[in-house]
Amino acid sequence: MLIEKEHRAEEEKGENKRKDELIEEMRKELEKAHEQIKDYTDKYIRALADMDNQRKRMMKDKEEIIKYANERLIVSILPVIDNFGRAISAGENTDNVEKIVHGVRLILKQLEDILEKEGVQSFNSIGEIFDPYKHEAYLAIESKEHKPSTIIDEIEKGYVLKDKIIRPARVTVAKQDEEKKEDDKNGSEG
Repeated sequence: MLIEKEHRAEEEKGENKRKDELIEEMRKELEKAHEQIKDYTDKYIRALADMDNQRKRMMKDKEEIIKYANERLIVSILPVIDNFGRAISAGENTDNVEKIVHGVRLILKQLEDILEKEGVQSFNSIGEIFDPYKHEAYLAIESKEHKPSTIIDEIEKGYVLKDKIIRPARVTVAKQDEEKKEDDKNGSEG
């Protein structure tokens, strides 16, 4: 019995030692898990801060782009303004109207070239059928020579920016001649 008690006591000691070792191992794993959680939490917080900083940087960049979006266009127009100033000075010192008109035409061409580089183009409307998306009717004139709704004059050119109409053309549109209208009425009544 004594041997049994000693044997059991040794077994219990061995079990307690294994339990202590197991507890120590689990404590180390728990410590390691806590360190990993802390590490992941730190990385998460840094990632959130980086994302927030990136978002702020992108917003600032976007604001800068919007603020200075027209800078290139404006810089390219400045020589046109300079040329108008020179044309005015030249006009004040000469009576040669032809030279002045020629100079103004060159400046107009320079401006049209700049706008064309930016994707702006004028479109011709004379002879087309009136389209309310492209044209703004300024006048309607009776005409025997043109079909109704045909554009017979362009008061202001229309312009497109790439594929979007940025200014409709102001036009004069032909309307049916009153005599022809009467003839058509009488012809359909008979």
